[in-house]
Amino acid sequence: MAAMALLASPAAAQDASFGCKVLLCAAASNPSWGGIPYCVPPMTQLFKDLAMGKPWPVCSEGNASAPGYEPYEPCPAGKVSVRQNEEGHLITDEQGGHCTALVAETDRRFTELNCEAGHACIDPNALERRSWRPKPYYVDLSYGGQTKRFWFSLSGAN
Repeated sequence: MAAMALLASPAAAQDASFGCKVLLCAAASNPSWGGIPYCVPPMTQLFKDLAMGKPWPVCSEGNASAPGYEPYEPCPAGKVSVRQNEEGHLITDEQGGHCTALVAETDRRFTELNCEAGHACIDPNALERRSWRPKPYYVDLSYGGQTKRFWFSLSGAN
């Protein structure tokens, strides 16, 4: 009977693998992991491990992807993300730090901007800096046949 009671009891957070502790602590939002005494040691260890070149720990029980990083919020509707390439030209890039409008071939500015037919024409006069995400890290969690992106911060601040 005692064995059945042990099997039926729920798992405690302290019994989770290191990767799952990190995932649970990173997911904390009110307060963030820095305000939860239980979370400070595993997150501190995570930062030490990452600084030594170790990979992000895995939480196989959580059906979580490897973490990703997107520092910027999406561009507003009708604008695209751009960055400067090595030659100093603006090119579209999802990780670029600016947003701008594209100019259609039917727009008179297309020829004024010396755009080439058949290519995307970026309006350098409409540049605006992209907003930083307060929670730039993410993992994709799969459950119930669906995948949901979960955003988090490693700062530990609320």
